[in-house]
Amino acid sequence: MNFMNRAWLYIIRKKGKSILLFIILLVMATFVLTALALGNASKSAQEDLRKSLGGSFLIGFDYTENNPYLKVENVEGGTLMYSTQQISPELVEQIRGIGGVTDCSATVESLAAFSSLELFTGNIPIEEEFRKSSKILSTWKSEELTRFTSGQLTLTEGRHIMPGDKNKGLISKDLADKNDLKVGDIIHTDRGVDIEIVGLFIPKEIEQINDQVTTYDKIQNLVIADLITMVDYENGPAIQGFNELMVSVDDPQNVEHIISKMKEISDVDWKGFSVLTDNENYENAASSLKQLSELVSTILIVVLIVSITILSLILTMWARSRIHETGVLLSVGICKLSILGQYIAEVVIIAMLAFSLSYFSASAIAGQMGKTLQSKQAVTEIQQEDGLSAGIRGEAGTDSENQEVETPELQVTVHLQEMGLLFLIGIGIVTVSAGISSSSVMRLKPHEILSKMS
Repeated sequence: MNFMNRAWLYIIRKKGKSILLFIILLVMATFVLTALALGNASKSAQEDLRKSLGGSFLIGFDYTENNPYLKVENVEGGTLMYSTQQISPELVEQIRGIGGVTDCSATVESLAAFSSLELFTGNIPIEEEFRKSSKILSTWKSEELTRFTSGQLTLTEGRHIMPGDKNKGLISKDLADKNDLKVGDIIHTDRGVDIEIVGLFIPKEIEQINDQVTTYDKIQNLVIADLITMVDYENGPAIQGFNELMVSVDDPQNVEHIISKMKEISDVDWKGFSVLTDNENYENAASSLKQLSELVSTILIVVLIVSITILSLILTMWARSRIHETGVLLSVGICKLSILGQYIAEVVIIAMLAFSLSYFSASAIAGQMGKTLQSKQAVTEIQQEDGLSAGIRGEAGTDSENQEVETPELQVTVHLQEMGLLFLIGIGIVTVSAGISSSSVMRLKPHEILSKMS
């Protein structure tokens, strides 16, 4: 009779011990499987969160003495500070080509006079010379402009500003209706730079009547144009490129890697720029998920250690009570290796059944724990809502003001992957425990076994 048959007969004969061992292994397997399911759910939620939030970093002029290209000039009405090394469209295109970069919102902003336009009037008094002025926001590609990607602005007619455009612009539909303009018409600046309207946008929100805002700051008066338009209008060294670039990436964890790849671009002196990262929203929203991952890892380690310890103690006591059986088996010529195989097989057979049934108990517990953790997480999000709504402010500081960050739903389910890992870990624990517990008896020589039996 081989050791597997002997193991099965022993399990049937010793029903009390078998049932007790089954219950112990079922409880341990349930804890391990629940921890594995929670861990994988947490990792999946973090991946979903990274995809939904992304990450970003801001490139701008370094306005300190560390910038060798910084210029300060006294002009009429104040001081003009600018950098002679600016962000060129070619540099933006190179950064946009780095793997993991999703959007490049390159901008430079200035005031322009439009005497021929009837603007929406603000409620803050301004000097006469600025009453017919509005802001021009020049960009590399308007569809990647933060104002559009954040949903603050939506293109409703025409097309976006594209790299290579010259004297093309977008205006609000409200401004177009007010001045009886349409896509294809020309708007004229007071410096002779004409802008062809290629698209119309509508803002998600406009300033309320009680909001304190100047005429040139009203969102309905904003003109979005290509870089050449701004360079031609300013006609000076202060604006020859973009002065700010917001780079959005697909994964917040890749921000530092992308920045290092960006700084490998050799034809740029990065001493003239400062780089600010913005992963605060992701870090805040993911903090609870990271804490859960750490907790699950700790629980899993503790469960494994406790499982090995308890199993080893129980099996060791049972092995010592089987000295007589071991002696009989040795006396009929069965080798120690076969006897050890029987003892391990007994535990493994029971463990296989316990591990299989733990799927149902772990699924029920894991699902309930997921709901509980999700409800606690929702309370935390409400408490942190004000903190999560603040991020790096894009153009003119209006893009992130009302941003809401929602942590992905924590779907805790037991999958085949966790079951496979449970069997791998569990069988390893059972084998080690059974081997350790039986080793003390297996080391005994036949005459020592006989003396203990007597």
